[in-house]
Amino acid sequence: MVKKGFFLLILFPLTPWALGQDMSGHGRIESALRTMLTNDWVIVGRAIDMKGNPLGGATIRVDVGLGSGSVRALRTNLQGEFQSEYTLDATMQRHFTARLVATKRGYTQAHETVEFGAAEAASGIEMVLRESTQNPDELPLATLVSTLAPRLREDAGKGLGARADHKERDLVRGCEELIDRHHPARAVPLLSRGVERAPSCVGCRLLLTLALFEAGSWTGASQHIDKAMKLNDAATSKRPEPPLIAGVLEAWRGETSISAGFFQKALAIDPRDALALQEMGRVLIVQKNWAAADQYLERAIRAGASDEARRLRVHALLEEGDIDEAGREMDQYTASRDVKNLPPEARTLYLQLRERRDYGRYTKVMSVLSESPQNLMKAMPELQGIRVASDQDELKGILKKVGEGVESFFKDFPNTLSLERVHQELLGKNGKVARSLDQDFQYLLLAQPDKWGVGIEEHRATAQGKSSALGGLDQGLMLTAGFASISLFFHPAYQNGTGFRYLGRQALDGKDLHVIAFAQKPETAQRTERFRTDDGSASILIQGVAWIDPTNLQILRLRTDLLAPQPQIRLQRQTTEIYFREVSFKEVANALWLPQQVSVTVDWRGRIYRNWHRYSDFKLFNVDTKEQRKPLSLLAPPDQQK
Repeated sequence: MVKKGFFLLILFPLTPWALGQDMSGHGRIESALRTMLTNDWVIVGRAIDMKGNPLGGATIRVDVGLGSGSVRALRTNLQGEFQSEYTLDATMQRHFTARLVATKRGYTQAHETVEFGAAEAASGIEMVLRESTQNPDELPLATLVSTLAPRLREDAGKGLGARADHKERDLVRGCEELIDRHHPARAVPLLSRGVERAPSCVGCRLLLTLALFEAGSWTGASQHIDKAMKLNDAATSKRPEPPLIAGVLEAWRGETSISAGFFQKALAIDPRDALALQEMGRVLIVQKNWAAADQYLERAIRAGASDEARRLRVHALLEEGDIDEAGREMDQYTASRDVKNLPPEARTLYLQLRERRDYGRYTKVMSVLSESPQNLMKAMPELQGIRVASDQDELKGILKKVGEGVESFFKDFPNTLSLERVHQELLGKNGKVARSLDQDFQYLLLAQPDKWGVGIEEHRATAQGKSSALGGLDQGLMLTAGFASISLFFHPAYQNGTGFRYLGRQALDGKDLHVIAFAQKPETAQRTERFRTDDGSASILIQGVAWIDPTNLQILRLRTDLLAPQPQIRLQRQTTEIYFREVSFKEVANALWLPQQVSVTVDWRGRIYRNWHRYSDFKLFNVDTKEQRKPLSLLAPPDQQK
């Protein structure tokens, strides 16, 4: 912000003593008057991230170009704001330039240059810092520049022709610094002069935009994008690059709907623009519109897009459940690469694809979705007395309401601590208990939200706060965990990977409950459980039944089983039965439904393991919790331990 100061000038005869001993003569008086003419310039602004969130604790270096004494280091407050004031000689400094550099750990530097003029209106300065860690869901800045800058240079060069001497072609030299030498800071002043000489050249302004992006001047780049868009809209022959760059910028800001509109505008100008097609597909993946993403990415590949389009299409195809086509696309992506050297996100997709191919053994499995009600009641005696539904009309509405409740549960979950009592058993071949053990634990549930607001970490320690005495493992018993997150099958983010069936209504504990069967889909399952042993591990899929209260659509009881046995690790059965109870805390507005009683039966290597878990004495857990116990030394349990 620029603020012109007010000053009062009073003229009166100056005596020699007023001017000083040597201040005699007209020149001396003029010099004294000049020192009274000053302007107060206020430089004010804020530091934000790409999403517009304030960044407190950022360092702002301000240099107004008047020597070392004019360089200042500022610190942003919690709102990301900073301010500094300069008092300058108004007769000598009617205009000046402020150069600002913003730094903060974990972010790349931001650079902005602001010209201040005496008649200029005051305005704030935004320093936009981008996280230094590359988000794999976003187009890298380097890719945007390397893809667009060469073709913009070629078109701009055609426009220049032989009108100017080579040494005077700032645009040509700026392109050399940006593209050939990778010095965006040197390219910016050269390209700026080129834009000044050709203000209506859209390609020239876009080259400057790309240089500003790479130089860390996001605010300056955004301003030139806006100007380029207006010039492009008014032109008879339009270019796809202005809306394309604007769309990428909005995607970086997290505004996927706005960015999709810009990409559509670019494709209306050039339907075969490979980068616009690819980025439209990327946005649709973020929006979880897998089928549309697949179509755009297939078009991008045909138009000559980079291998990044193939990686993105593998992601979309896996979500669609088209394993065969995803495999063919992955083969093309890895044709000339060593899998070990793939980017982390590509290696993850490669492993997911291999795992999905292994799920082919599930294709002929009879699950709770396909078995007759009579066979289900034989396999699960707890279903006796169910009134079988004649249709699936109620299923969609129930899933929507249950999903909303599960999403809210994970989104707003507070850290909780409870007493866990575990009874572990190992049965002999005669069916009798060969070994058993009773233990008490402190059980801690920690909210660990990801981008969908999903995730709970479970930790346990002994009542004394020690993790080294988790008994039973060294006695051949099995310790089980992971019950608080079991309802994730009903979360809206995961329902696509699960099939559901409305079985009917059943009277239990004085309530007439909905009964819904569910089973993970091998082709689209997003959340898989892993059974670990000393000999290896296997990813397993789950099926089950949930009993739901029709008054509040809360899951009261839930049973899960293996979708199919796992002979490669000799796992024949894993049955978990969970009863939930309502838990209220005065500090939390809404009650939580948490596991109260859990039983687990596992048939592994010909032995039967049984565990009972009971939870009580629930408390909120935070830094202010006063516990009359030793501090917790927590051990995060694996999904299954032997």
